[in-house]
Amino acid sequence: MYEGGEYILQIGIKRAIIHVLDKESSEPMLNEFELDIDGDIRYFLEKHISKSLSDDESRKAVFKSGRNIIKEVCQRVFSDNDYFIEGSKEIARQLFKAMKTNSSISSTDLVICIYEDENEENVAILKMDYTVSFIHEVELVDNKFKISIRKQDISLPGVNQRIQKCAFIRATQEAGDYDLIILDNQISKKNQEEPIAQFFLETFLGADLVLDSKTCTRIFKKETENWIRNKAKEGETSLEIVREFVNDAIRNEDEIDLDSFSSKVFSNKVELRDEYVNTMKEKGLTSDKFEVDKEWVERKLSKIRLKTESDIEVVIDYEQYNDREKFEIVKNPDGTRNIIIKNIISLMEK
Repeated sequence: MYEGGEYILQIGIKRAIIHVLDKESSEPMLNEFELDIDGDIRYFLEKHISKSLSDDESRKAVFKSGRNIIKEVCQRVFSDNDYFIEGSKEIARQLFKAMKTNSSISSTDLVICIYEDENEENVAILKMDYTVSFIHEVELVDNKFKISIRKQDISLPGVNQRIQKCAFIRATQEAGDYDLIILDNQISKKNQEEPIAQFFLETFLGADLVLDSKTCTRIFKKETENWIRNKAKEGETSLEIVREFVNDAIRNEDEIDLDSFSSKVFSNKVELRDEYVNTMKEKGLTSDKFEVDKEWVERKLSKIRLKTESDIEVVIDYEQYNDREKFEIVKNPDGTRNIIIKNIISLMEK
């Protein structure tokens, strides 16, 4: 389902509980009672879970071989209806222990839910890092209202904010090529090899990421764009043609061979080709060949978004972008370009 231009999964919350993990304490503060799932709390949790599962950075993963406490706890939660509270406390203890391994990891509230997605039960583990918010405060001074603004340092992320770390464990893990889905924004950043970037995936969950077709397609598109922008800063403006090759390939090809693609794009520019291929591999595209995720392409690339150095933005449907009767980018002899919108019947201001 699309909501405000954003793709949102439909899920249903069944049970939920919250624990407090304060790094300054020697033990986590563990809840003995489940949350009351009223309308507002239900909306809050379902929106966060849906947004996180639909996030471009979410990744499939598998548990490492050997004994895994998180996996064992979740499997018992699925099979033993009375174990949910105790199981959630064990998960909280494991995350608190992992947090203690690095002083840079922030305190948090931990929300654990059981939810249904397409009639299958899953466990959601949501690390709700604190955000700063402001509220009004009312006092009565000499029979007069004094209204002030007060800072809140331990607010939970709002429904329009992004959770930085969460995991979703499936009940039927043997039925597919992955056990869980992870969203961890530190993994996708440049410091991904640092311990703080790996503590959630490695130390806490004990899992390995899966390089599936969605991830390969996303890396191919995203990191090519980043590479083009970096080269443009170095004066290599002619490389923008690579963007068109990428868009054409992911829309029209079922499988992409990175070496064949780069040879076609860069022709006899061997050094540039090798630099591009090495950059893609450094960014995580380690498969020489990958299947294009057509669903991701259709969902993410139905429109082309262009932005100039002077902050002029153009958003256009992909089909119209390629229709020379409606739209064209023309290069000038001095290296600049003109964007031409053609055959307009009416023009409105929005």
